[in-house]
Parts: sequence; C-alpha cells; structure tokens
Amino acid sequence: QIVFDSDTGGSMSIIDAEGGTPRKFLPDSIGIHNGGLPCWSPDGLHIAFKEASTGSLCVYDMSTGTVTRVFREEGKLPLPGCWSRDAKYILVAHMDRQTRRSTVWRISRDGREKKQLTGHRDSLYRYLELSPDGSLLVYAVMERRDLGLWVMPAEGGTSLPLAVTHPGHNESPAWSPDGKWLAFSSSRSGGRDIWLMETDIAALTEEILKPPGF
Repeated sequence: QIVFDSDTGGSMSIIDAEGGTPRKFLPDSIGIHNGGLPCWSPDGLHIAFKEASTGSLCVYDMSTGTVTRVFREEGKLPLPGCWSRDAKYILVAHMDRQTRRSTVWRISRDGREKKQLTGHRDSLYRYLELSPDGSLLVYAVMERRDLGLWVMPAEGGTSLPLAVTHPGHNESPAWSPDGKWLAFSSSRSGGRDIWLMETDIAALTEEILKPPGF
C-alpha cells in the first residue's frame, strides 16, 4: 500500500501499490492543510504525519485506527521525514513558523523522548531519508535559492554534499533497499525529473569520518 497527500494537500489517502481506489483513513476530527507529509513506519504498523489545527506531530495506528498527538511546540511546525529502522523514532525537520528555518530532531513514537541532531546548517528543509542500515541521514538544505542534498551520520555530525547544483532544486531522496542507489527529484535540467545516483554507504561513511586534513 502507498500513503500520500491527496485533495491538493487537504487530506491523506491510502491506495494499493498496484493501483485502485484511494481510501481516506483519518477521523473527521483530524484536519490536514498544505499536506500531512505522511510516512510509514518500517514495520507497517504506524503512519506519522503533521496535523493542521494544532501543528502537532501525530501517529496513526493501523491496527486500531486511532490517532495520537505525540509532539508539539508553540511557534514551531514538525515536518515528518522518515522513521528509524527499528520503528521507535520519527525524524522531523522542526521548522520555526516565522523564520522558516529548521533543525532535525529525533522524536520517539510516544513523544516522551526527543533529541536534536546537529548538521552543518540550521536551515534544514523537510526532506529526510535514512540509509537502509540506519547509519546515514540524507537531508535537503536551502543555500541561496537552491535546494541541495547533503548526507551526515544518523546521530548528527559532519556533512558532505551529495547532490548540490546551482541552479536547481534537489529534493525528496529515497534510498533503494540495498543501499546502492539514491533516487531524488531535481530541477537541474529545467524540468522536474527523477534522477538516480549510485551510492556506496561504506565509502560515504569513511569520507565523513575522515579526520580534517586527510
């Protein structure tokens, strides 16, 4: 199944992976505006999304059909990006509503634990993607008027440019299950196309952890 923003960002739906009729699944009491950014937990049991009325990070339970508001901070908007591979945590870009700048946070599924992951900027965008082994995090950051993809350790730290072009937006990264490819959307050629990049997780990790000057 595929979960996605529908109705021009006014709701969310689920559709069978082979196609069919989209199905809305949230209770009527839960509002969605400008998209909910839904993302499925690796075990398929929960969907994380942002809710409109309170600006909360929410979790939908597939087995019970219930929604839990797990995290909220006044003046901020949590933009869910992906789950940890053990399905215990949600990675979000925590955006300031006024400045539009954001930082990456890891928030537990019940909202009781939270930790900021420090990267090379404090202007991270919403696109977050963990490598299949959970060791690396790809994210998009705005520099000047262009959006580029960078990679850093999943716990935060030194970052490397992965897909940065001027001009052009590079966003929506998605790693292949074997970790050998990264798919992403890019406007570098003038349109909005899907690009593929070969990746080597071990080599990227070695480069990131290399001491300065080596």
